Amino acid sequence: MVTVAERPAATEAGREMSWGLARFEGRSATESVRRMIREAIVEGRIPPGEQLREARLVEMLGISRGTVREAVRHLVQEGLVEYRMHHGAFVKAQMLEDRLDVYVAREAIEVWAARTLLQRRDRADLSGLEAALAVMKTREARQTRPTEETIAADLRFHHELVRLAGSERLTKAHETFAAETRMLLRRHPAYPWRTYAKDHEKLIDALRRRDTKTPDMVAEHLRLSVRLLKQL
Repeated sequence: MVTVAERPAATEAGREMSWGLARFEGRSATESVRRMIREAIVEGRIPPGEQLREARLVEMLGISRGTVREAVRHLVQEGLVEYRMHHGAFVKAQMLEDRLDVYVAREAIEVWAARTLLQRRDRADLSGLEAALAVMKTREARQTRPTEETIAADLRFHHELVRLAGSERLTKAHETFAAETRMLLRRHPAYPWRTYAKDHEKLIDALRRRDTKTPDMVAEHLRLSVRLLKQL
């Protein structure tokens, strides 16, 4: 069996080119590089188990070694990457059961967000939620399983809900949880698009009506995904 360390360099270089990372232009910035690598991981361009070789990332992105090292360190802290002693950094591969707790964290944040919006005197601008919902209703979304576009719209919807509540810290934390959710939703079982879109539409309607049951609806909406994922 060929290990990661034994793979031919030429094969590794060819595979890495398929990651689709754009060369970093401009002043080195750890946050920008972290987001670029993170997006490639979340979208599956850099698959689980793949090694993030520092020298190759420096060459591919045109940035400093220190910036790459710091960006990868942040990804390790997020749980998307793991560091193996004497071997380097690798995209983390976890079992489904190990990742479902992301919904526990999301529920805590999103229920808080819904409750916060209801407690405010002014009405929130729901246009961001409506724009995400519109994507879920397009012809491309009419698949048995959620498409990449539908998944992205779904997560934009929920992230916008949290952003509207006004906590920068919780919005940033939710961004990390949304990244892990995106990887989970690729394995989502059948979920008819009409139901997918309708479930989100009900949340918008509840927020618009300032329904006191909205936080409970948000919680149940997230728990439904957990139940569906557990069927796998």
